[in-house]
Amino acid sequence: MTEHQEQVAVIQWFRMQYPKYVGYLFAIPNGAHLAGDSRMRAIKMNNMKAEGFTNGVSDLFLMIPTFHHHGMFIEMKVSGGKVSDSQKEFMSNASSMNYKTIVCYGFEEAKKEINNYLHNI
Repeated sequence: MTEHQEQVAVIQWFRMQYPKYVGYLFAIPNGAHLAGDSRMRAIKMNNMKAEGFTNGVSDLFLMIPTFHHHGMFIEMKVSGGKVSDSQKEFMSNASSMNYKTIVCYGFEEAKKEINNYLHNI
């Protein structure tokens, strides 16, 4: 499966498993691929940066606090995927602000981590 397919599976599972929290797990589209020619992509990227686009921000955010964390950032990767330096830096900064940060290699790992996290609320 692709990273996209794994992430879609996580969202679909979460919405069925935790219906009272629908909307509390959402994507942060920092990895979006921009369409159009190079000029249009450059314009869109400049607009996104002006709107707050930040390299390295995790793919998903679960905005449910626990006794230990304010929320959880989830970086999705396929098996063998690599975490970039900007992603490592973002996760380190978020951790220092008392957010849980994890890298999940696929749907099953994300499901396990989300269930474990939500057992602490």
